[in-house]
Parts: sequence; structure tokens; C-alpha cells
Amino acid sequence: MGADSAQAATGFGGHFNSYGGSQIMGNSFSTGGGPIHFDSSSDERLPTSVCELPDFILSPHFTGRGDELQQIDRVFSASSGDLPSRCVIHGMPGVGKTQLALRYATLASEKSENIYIFWVSAGSEEKLARDLAKLVDLLHLPKWYTMHQATKVTTARAWLEDPTAKKKWLLVLDNVTQETVTMMLKDILPRRNSGGRLLLTTRTATIAESCTIPGSSLMIALHPPGTDEAVAMLAARAEMDGGSIERANNTDLERLVKAVGHLPLAIDQAASYLKGYKSSTKELLDLYKSEEAVEVLSWENDLSRHEEKSVVATFMPALNRILQTAPDAVTLLRILCFCDPESIPISVLKQGFSALSQRDWRDIPTGPAVNGIEAVVGLFRSSIRLSKAIQEIQRLSLAVYTMEGSGRILRIHDLVQLLLRSKLIAAAEREQWLEIVICLVCTAFAEIGDPRSPQNWGQCGQFVSHIEFMGGFAAQYGLYDTKLLQASTWAAIYLKKCGLYQKAASMHRHSYELGKATIGEEHPNTLVSMGNLAAIYCQQGRLEEAEGLGLGVLEIRKRVLGEKHPATLGSIANLVRIYIHQGRWKEAEGLQEDVLETMKRVLGEEHPDTLGSMANLAMTYWKKGRSKEAEGLAVGALEARKRVLGEEHPETLNSISALALMYSVPGRLTEAEGLEVGVLESSKRALGEEHPGTLTSMNNLAFTWKRQGQDAKAISLMGECVHLRTRVLGANHHHTLASSEALTEWQTQKPQVDRSATNNMPTTEGEPSRPGENPDRALQLRQRRKGFFTTLRQKFHS
Repeated sequence: MGADSAQAATGFGGHFNSYGGSQIMGNSFSTGGGPIHFDSSSDERLPTSVCELPDFILSPHFTGRGDELQQIDRVFSASSGDLPSRCVIHGMPGVGKTQLALRYATLASEKSENIYIFWVSAGSEEKLARDLAKLVDLLHLPKWYTMHQATKVTTARAWLEDPTAKKKWLLVLDNVTQETVTMMLKDILPRRNSGGRLLLTTRTATIAESCTIPGSSLMIALHPPGTDEAVAMLAARAEMDGGSIERANNTDLERLVKAVGHLPLAIDQAASYLKGYKSSTKELLDLYKSEEAVEVLSWENDLSRHEEKSVVATFMPALNRILQTAPDAVTLLRILCFCDPESIPISVLKQGFSALSQRDWRDIPTGPAVNGIEAVVGLFRSSIRLSKAIQEIQRLSLAVYTMEGSGRILRIHDLVQLLLRSKLIAAAEREQWLEIVICLVCTAFAEIGDPRSPQNWGQCGQFVSHIEFMGGFAAQYGLYDTKLLQASTWAAIYLKKCGLYQKAASMHRHSYELGKATIGEEHPNTLVSMGNLAAIYCQQGRLEEAEGLGLGVLEIRKRVLGEKHPATLGSIANLVRIYIHQGRWKEAEGLQEDVLETMKRVLGEEHPDTLGSMANLAMTYWKKGRSKEAEGLAVGALEARKRVLGEEHPETLNSISALALMYSVPGRLTEAEGLEVGVLESSKRALGEEHPGTLTSMNNLAFTWKRQGQDAKAISLMGECVHLRTRVLGANHHHTLASSEALTEWQTQKPQVDRSATNNMPTTEGEPSRPGENPDRALQLRQRRKGFFTTLRQKFHS
């Protein structure tokens, strides 16, 4: 493929029809592994220090762990060349990893006035990117308030890696998981600047080992404290003075910490019980010795026997007390059982309740837990009852209630949440309680507005982890909920817009697989999920998989709904879009004309899907050399999109890019350049500087400059484009490969004044297998495609 044909393959945006699934173009996220450059000239405007820690979860009576704190300090004090020093703490849940990391960070803040300390939750990719992006906001870096999240992540890492400012910083990444470790190592962790310190926590030794670097890292295996330290921890957190300890009898205290397995999480809860209910150690020991409290539960979990005993023995007395005395607290805890435990915004639950109240509760499911519905209604209708329930949960250390940003959130340890689900909700009622929580959360999510609009992204972000969390239980229970499907779809669209492309694909794939398993592959909702997945695969360059899914959706809709049903038309338009990405212009041309005319009749001439088909047909005409007709359609689609969608909507920008591409011929290059410069500036402003759409605009402008003979400018811009596409899309993405091929050719050829975009178009005759394509699979797809196009064209003209 020549350089100009590479441009043609990436030179236009696209539109996926809403009937067939995704309505917007996808994108991807990565900050890559290459060096990133940061302009430190603006550092004089930065705050001299920052300390952003969740100190509300640090126990005010933290004791012990002196040896571990000294080990961390030693490795961070040692020189490690140009690399930031690393320390990784690993250990079982509840052993105190987060408390240790938080204690060290707090001490570091107290010791040094000129240090930047940041706390990042690494429990999911979305949280990891969100929290790292906050660094830019905290530092007020240049243009921080206009940056897209992916750009903020890149900027944050560049700032951390910049050695010229001689900054001291500590970055804590808490709860690294199997899901996030690859992204963190590849895209997040700073790789230079000896003034930096990286402190990580994780549950497994395997992950810990993968995060270490020989010579500049320390790995600490954290175990439950010894008896003396555990007793001191219990006494401090229960606020026992010398007299109280003497009355309690040191032997009883030792028996008590042994009964809870020396686990800090369990010790903290036991201390809360002693303090909250003025109980004696003997009374609490008697409760722990009861048959109910010490049994090892039969509920499914990944805990060791030691952890099971510790958690059950410790928390059952508090749960029994709360069941007897605080029904509202029980109701709230049952709701918390199905929310992401790390950050539960009370405002979300209240907002969902308020929206449901206005609909007379028609959306609330009925079933065995009908009394639970009444309890939820009573709890959320009274702000006083809700406040008292939260206070009771806090008093027993079952959750932490604090401010985060502009709202209040609840945090609950996942071990505690695991026990609550088992002991507070009967097995027959769990599915309905899940549906109640789905109703509250997803109804609140629906109230936000279009998740594609940047002004809504801040609100959307707090929902994603909860939607994903509920989705896991829905799959476990075999529950298919249309509210959850809709919320998952829009959450995935939000993730794509934020650049978390793999996460978005994962959510769509989960919805599709759950739909197949529960309501069947031919259900309309399953087909929507299938179409969404095809759209993401197309944008990811996984064109063979996208085509297979697209054909599958079309097969079913044609059979069930008929060839001219709007949903079928949408599927055809989406499949044609995939073929355009594959360069199969000749096959698609006739069918596009038929689909467009039918859409005009069925949907209307200015429906977004009609305009999308018009824009795609314009590109097909242009590709086939029908320039005049192509320009007429493209101008019509552009003007309509400006009216319907707005001047800087992504689809409007796509139309401008397409028109500029058509002008990229001798005699009209100045017009093309003017349009492309405008699109690039608008894309940076509306989408972000590293959004895939912005990079497409950058690619196109570089080609125009090359045709104008501005070789130096073209090579410089294309070099930047290749660097960013490699980081954002990946080195093997088809857009990255096309730009890289063009850059290589330009750098090795003699300067040229012009080469028309139409001189070197890729041929589609013969349809050879693409690199990496399965030949047998490719043959099957071509046979299916040929049959569809022949049959559908006959139907349209009958």
C-alpha cells in the first residue's frame, strides 16, 4: 500500500447506525511506553507541595508496623540511578496493607514540606485512569481544565517523569489487581526521575513480583501482627486506658486477638464493638465462642479458612446486634451488598429513589423481599432515618462515611461486604435485592443525560464501577435486567469517549454473552449488544471479527423483521461501514444507494442515521471516482449535521474531514488545508488532543502538506501522529500501521511537490486474505456476504 492510499484508509470518520448498535465512533486509551516530554517552564506556578490522601480511612490509633515502615523508608532513601524507587506491599485481605501505605504517606508528608503525595486507587482500569488524571487538576497544570481524561493521564505521567524540575513525589497505587497490573506497568508507572517514589499494595505475591525491578525495589510480605502488637492495637483502638486494660485481664485480651486470627481488620471491628456497646472482653469472648459465630461459613468465597474464621467470629456479634436494634441500618447494608464497596455515593441512591418516586414505583420488582421494598421506601423518604442508619453502620466500623469531591460516600471492606451478603440476605431474596439496587443505581444513571457529552463525564464516572459490579452478580444469578443492559451500554459508550477502549469492549461483550445465555441470541436487546461489539471491533481494527458479528446481526434481523425494517436497515448500514474500513467499496456501493433511499422514507431525510448513510455513500462515490456526486452528497450531509447535531459534534467534524479529503487534489489543496486546520483545532478543543479523532485529523493534514510540497512540516506532523497513535491505539492498530508506512516512505524518498490522493488507491478486486486473517474464515465470510448482497438487492428492487 502506498503512502497516499494509507491516508485514504484513515482519512474519514464514520457513523454507526443506532438500530444496529453503537451510535458513535470508538476510541482507545493508552499512554504507551515511549518517553514523554513535559514543559517544566510553567512549574513556577505550581503549588510547592501537594498531599492528596484518603486520611479518613487511616485509623487514628495506628500502632505497630515499625519494622515495615523502616524498610520502606530505607529503600526510598537509597539512590537508584534515574529510576523511581519502588516498594510493593502484598498480603491477604484485611491484613493492613492500605493502612501501612497510608501511614507511611502521612509520615512522609509530615517530615517534608516540599513533597507531592498522590493516592491512586488501582482496583480497576477506570479508577486507575480517573485518579491519575486528578493529578493534573491538583497541580493546576497549563490548560488542565480543558484536557480530555486520556490527555490528563499522559500529562500526569510526563510531569512525574520530568527530571529537570528536581521534584520529590510519592505516588501510592492501592490494591493493584490482575485486571489493572498490565495497564499500570505498560502505561501508568513513571519510568524515570530518581526523585520519585512508588508505593504499591496488592493481595498476591505474583502481582507483587511483576511490579518489582531488581536493584530499585522492595517487596514486603505483610502478615498478621504478633500477639503483643495485636493486643496493643486492640487496646489503642478501643481507647482502653491502663485501668481498663488491667480490668480486662491481659490473658483475655490475648484470647480475644487470637479468636479473630490477629487480623487487623477484625481487631479494628472488635475494638469498635467493645467501645460502642461498652462490652467487656469477657462478654465479647463469650459471643465469639457461640456456635453461630465461630462456624466456618458454607458461602462461596476465595478466602482461606483463617480469614473465614477471623471475619465471621469478629463481625457476627455486631450483625446480630444491628439486626435486633437497627432495621434501617440493615436495609442500607443490604443495598450496599451489591454496590462497588470502594466508593458508594449516597447521592446516587437518593437520586435513584427520587426518580423512582416520581414514577409511583412501577419499576420496582416484586418477589420474596416485598417487605424489603417497603423498608427501602421508608428509609429514603426520611433523611433523618437515613442519617441515623449511616451513623449506626459507622459506629460499628462496618463502613466509613466521608467526603469525596463534592459529595459524601460510603466505603466498606470487601470482606465485610462478603459476610453481609451471606448473613443479612436470605438466598431466596438475593436476586430481588440485586434488582432493587439495579433500579436505584440505573435510574439515577439515566437521569444524567447523554454520556457522550463531555459536560456529563464527571457524573458518569461515579457509576461505572457499580454497573460493572452489579453486572457480575446478574451473570452469577442468571438475571437479565433491561435497565442494567441499557446502563451497561451507555457506560461502555462513556468509557470509549474517555479512552478506556478495552474496558468498553469488555462491557459490551459481557452484555452480549449474558443476553445469549438468558434471553437468547435473537432477542432485540442481545442483537443491540452484538452490534455494539461489532462497532468496537471495527474501530479497533479487528475487522474480521466485526464482519462476522455484523453479518450475524443482519441474518437474524432479516429473517425475523424483514429486509426493510428500520433495524435491518441499520444493520446493513453498519455492515457497509465495516466493508468501507476493509476497502470493499465496489460491493457496498449499490446496496448503500438502496439503503439510503429507504432510510429517507422510513426515518426522515435529517435523521442522524440517514445522514450517516449519506456520508458513507459520499465516501464510496469518491473512492470510485464519482467526484462530483460525492461532493454533492458530502456537502448535503455536512450542512444537515451542522443543523441537527451542532458545529463541533464528532459526526460534523467527520463530515468536514471527508469533504477536505475530496478536495485533496491538484487545484483544491488550499481549500483542503483550510478545512483540515479547522477540524484539527476543533477536535483538540471538543475531543481532546490525543483523542483518536484528533489524531485522524492530524494524519490528514500531514498528507495535505505533503501534497503541497511542504515536506518538512508534513514529516514533522506525521511523526507526531505516529508517536501518539502508537501510544493511544497501539503499534499494531491498522491506523498506526498506515501512518507509520507513510512516514517511512516520506523519510526515504526524494522531495515531491504533489501526489494526488486518487493516484494510488488500493484495489479491492479478488479480495485476497488480509495479513493475519484465517483463510477458511475469510472464505466463509465472503460466501455469506455474497449471498446477502445478492438477495438484499433483489428484495429492494422487487
